[in-house]
Amino acid sequence: MTRTFPSDAPDLIQYMKAYLPKLWKGLFHACMRTIVLAPFPFFYQIMVDACIPSSDYWGIMELSLITTGLLLLHYVFSVHGANLIAAATAEMNLELRSRIFYKLQYLSFGYLDQQKTGRLLSKYAFDTQKVEDAILFTCNNLIPAIIYSTSVLVVLIAMNWQLSIMLLVILPIYGISKYFFFEKIANWNQAARIAQEKMTGTASEYITALRLVRSLGEEQQARNQVDQMSYGLAQSRIDLTGINASFNTFTFIGTQFITLIVVAGGALFVLGGHMSVGDLFAFISGLPILISPVQMFTQFSQQYFLGEEAYRSMKEILDCAYVEDWNGKMKLPDLKGEITFKDVSFTYPAGQQPVFQHFNLVIKPGEKIAVVGPSGSGKSTLAHLVLGLYKTDSGAVLIDGYTQQSLDMRWFRQKTALVMQESILLSGSVWENIRFANIEASNQQVMTAARDANAEEFILKMPNGYDTVVGERGSTLSGGQRQRLSIARAILRNPRVLILDEPTAALDYESEKLIQEALDRLSKGRTVITIAHRLSTIKNSDRLIVMKDGNIIEEGTFQSLSHSGGYFSNLLSSQGLLDDTDPQATTKAPYVVVPK
Repeated sequence: MTRTFPSDAPDLIQYMKAYLPKLWKGLFHACMRTIVLAPFPFFYQIMVDACIPSSDYWGIMELSLITTGLLLLHYVFSVHGANLIAAATAEMNLELRSRIFYKLQYLSFGYLDQQKTGRLLSKYAFDTQKVEDAILFTCNNLIPAIIYSTSVLVVLIAMNWQLSIMLLVILPIYGISKYFFFEKIANWNQAARIAQEKMTGTASEYITALRLVRSLGEEQQARNQVDQMSYGLAQSRIDLTGINASFNTFTFIGTQFITLIVVAGGALFVLGGHMSVGDLFAFISGLPILISPVQMFTQFSQQYFLGEEAYRSMKEILDCAYVEDWNGKMKLPDLKGEITFKDVSFTYPAGQQPVFQHFNLVIKPGEKIAVVGPSGSGKSTLAHLVLGLYKTDSGAVLIDGYTQQSLDMRWFRQKTALVMQESILLSGSVWENIRFANIEASNQQVMTAARDANAEEFILKMPNGYDTVVGERGSTLSGGQRQRLSIARAILRNPRVLILDEPTAALDYESEKLIQEALDRLSKGRTVITIAHRLSTIKNSDRLIVMKDGNIIEEGTFQSLSHSGGYFSNLLSSQGLLDDTDPQATTKAPYVVVPK
């Protein structure tokens, strides 16, 4: 399906106009369903003024048959038009949601880090639905009602233009409504939308953290926080209901006043001989049709303002300028995996202190390096910058000598794999989770990857083997099992660059042993960056990078740094991993100390 989303549409009305080519067939049928009913007041006037005085039974029957036929046409046009409009608005909503989700994939993490997931979900799920409801109501109800009212008004003017002029009192009602109510309704809808986003964001956050809340016994604190946000939404809804009630009451009184004018004025015209009883009967029968746009206008204003505010909310995402600034197109025919940090300085968008200042590092193709250091030293940031999840403030990250700006970074990411401490799994089957890294992979390739990741043994013991659904975020699996599936996914990716972000930090010894075996197989022939707190897992690395406060303070092999008496040696000692009986304990091996 071709994406034709009018991303430059400034408001909901312009958005609907941009989609008229999709809506016009449904609108045509919806309008025709009302036009075929327009002659009814005229038919009633003939029945009362002509047929009744002359006892014309066949005339009444003839007009009744014509009316019945028009009602059947009305039914056909109504059903077909509603289906066409529903299909068009559903397609619009699909494209709108697709556009929002697509935009989320390109927003910078500097922006996303400051947004609550629930707030973004509210825009994707709830706001799009409000827009669809507003468009449905406009196309299927309001516009046909206006056409119907206009058609009937033309008929009534032809019958008696003097009484029809009295109907112009409708116009001030529209003007007063717009002047006194519309801005207030718009403002309260905005407040309700913001309150809903806050509530959804807070509730989503605490639902995600249910294990934490329950393990700490802080259910009441979480409830108070969510209730506070819920109260804010409830209060905004109360205020919105109040202004809507005032608006509804005003329009009700206005329409009743119009009814009084038509009935009283018509009665006076009949008494004065200026119109017949049939004309008055026709006006009274047509009056609800004339008033219906006013009543529907009340409903429309509420529905429209909900949709307009929802559309404005989504435009915050669609028009957001905080997108990844990677426009390169280059795809290297033979990616070697050399990574160079050249005079890199970087501060997180919401951060106060720089993580890196004039940072330099060269990782050779196929080299296995381990990055260690205390929290906040810049280890994970280094991995984020390699993947281009954040952009450097100055300096450059080079891949095989080419800047990230010149490369197609999404292509580069497809040549990498990331295994994190907390493995992220989808709620589908084992097949789907492993194959997510390579959608074209065969079942045999998936099973081979699982076998190499030491995962097949536990997979085959599961109720449905590879068809077993693992639950959201892999909730039905242990930490070690989730990690092995994550490694299987990375193996299936066959990456040139592998990033291991503390993959065994939270595992028991047995799980760590199985996973380390799988990682050793996965690491062969690739450039590997391992971020580790558990130092026992990095003995086989080609080079260790010891970081502190965004600087490299030591660099060398595991053996050379173990008994150097430096920072890494102290880290080993603090973890009980320094073997004082080691022959090298008495003789310091060469190592490199890099000054800040």
